Amino acid sequence: MGAASAEGFVTSEVACAATAFLVWDALINLDQEVEYIWKGPSSWVKWTYVVIRHAPYLIQGSVLTLVGRAGHVWHNKQCEAWIAYQLVGIEVLTIAVEVVLMIRVYAMYNRNRSVLTLVLVFFAAEITAMWTILGISIPQITFTPQCLITSTPKVFPTYWTISLAFETTLFTLTLVRFATTAVASQLRKQSILYLLVRDGTWAYAIIFVVMLLNTLMYETQHNALAGVCYFWEISVMSFAGSHILLNLRRLAMQPHDTSWLSALSQSEAPSNEPSLPEVYFAREDIDITLAMVEMQRLPGIN
Repeated sequence: MGAASAEGFVTSEVACAATAFLVWDALINLDQEVEYIWKGPSSWVKWTYVVIRHAPYLIQGSVLTLVGRAGHVWHNKQCEAWIAYQLVGIEVLTIAVEVVLMIRVYAMYNRNRSVLTLVLVFFAAEITAMWTILGISIPQITFTPQCLITSTPKVFPTYWTISLAFETTLFTLTLVRFATTAVASQLRKQSILYLLVRDGTWAYAIIFVVMLLNTLMYETQHNALAGVCYFWEISVMSFAGSHILLNLRRLAMQPHDTSWLSALSQSEAPSNEPSLPEVYFAREDIDITLAMVEMQRLPGIN
């Protein structure tokens, strides 16, 4: 087996492993999906979950099935079409996951319009830049006869760093809110804010690592190993986004400590203002983030 064939084999095997992991995770969490997603009311959360959870492994499977056919030689234009299909798929997945993260931040800041405006401006800039980079890069990508990427234009790794920068911004806003609220309230592990920050932290960490690895591989490798982390990025984004939504729905069906809301209200409001009562989320408010957004705004927060 030649060097090029060995590199292609490794990349294909890693892609299969990433797809297998995603399908395995979907299967072992199927009972929770039925309980917390499909038994709930029809809403944007349900259909966003479908996109984040199930579309990625269908895309991965189609690519592995068609492009990975043994002995088939693909022309460059066909490979361009395939890579465009994959990149558009991961772009849609990235947008869906980031919308969920944005709504969480918006809810945590209690519908603060300044925060929303800031996040939306950054989001629009990110999407515009990423689509522009895709349009520039796809015609310049080179492939093996099996459509594995061997080299990319210098601007292409920027596609991943832009997304990293935006998600770092969202994570920073989450930590700032957590830090400022912790001053006003002794948060317990059962508090909604604690759980939101916990999920946001592990999700950001694994997404950051896989995006960074993907960027480094495309930057440093000029052979079939360049895209070795690509399928893992799809799997990690899908894993993180779907579990965040599952956890939100699970939280919505249980009473949780919201003393941080009362403490924050008391610290920011005049003393004659009543504090917020303990909140229990009904099944109708199955998505905890939306329930938080719809809660009465805290006095003193614009």
